[in-house]
Amino acid sequence: MHARHQLIIGLLAFIVPLSGFADSGTGRWYGALKTSIGAVAIDNVTTNGIGNGSLIGTTIDGQLEDNNLDDFTAGLGFSVGRRIRNWAVEAEVVYRYRTDFDIAASTPSIQTITNVFANVETTSALVNLIRRGVLTKRWSWEVGLGLGAVHNRVKANFIERAVPGVTTEFSVRDGNSSTDFSFNGIVGVTHALRGPWTLNIRYRFIELGDLEAGPFPERGGPANGLLFA
Repeated sequence: MHARHQLIIGLLAFIVPLSGFADSGTGRWYGALKTSIGAVAIDNVTTNGIGNGSLIGTTIDGQLEDNNLDDFTAGLGFSVGRRIRNWAVEAEVVYRYRTDFDIAASTPSIQTITNVFANVETTSALVNLIRRGVLTKRWSWEVGLGLGAVHNRVKANFIERAVPGVTTEFSVRDGNSSTDFSFNGIVGVTHALRGPWTLNIRYRFIELGDLEAGPFPERGGPANGLLFA
């Protein structure tokens, strides 16, 4: 299953200056704790190894019911950055976990439905360049772009469903991990709180690379090459 997954995410960050770094006349260091929740989409899902591709009746054996998947995700991370006038450069790491990337395919050649259920963990590391401008005394706007890398861990379960009187259920599990290129775009607002704290509310679009599930070596026959790639 070829899957490039892209995340549309809301990011909430509490920012405080870092007293351990000396300020200069042109900038200051800061650290941020980030929480996030959003929707993630996987598009261009393809398979290699489900069904045989032949037309059986009106059904193509192994054809997916849906080539685009979506789910929700939550994450936690941190960043360290430096502000210079209206600009900031920050390095961030965010961990995200999500479940239920599930595909289904009709496989009349074996008289059943085939499913693949995948859980995905993602860790992204990016460097962001951010521009900020004043809205009011306490509110500011910000936009930014970032580049980096993403590491995905996929745990997948391949299931051929039981059909009473015809076949019993068959299930195997397998895992995979990969590192890919990532980029993101950011737009949001900031609000100065009491003391050294700042609240950031951001909308983010982030590319989280390709996913691959399988192959499933315990599965004999044509399904042993199932991929998200």
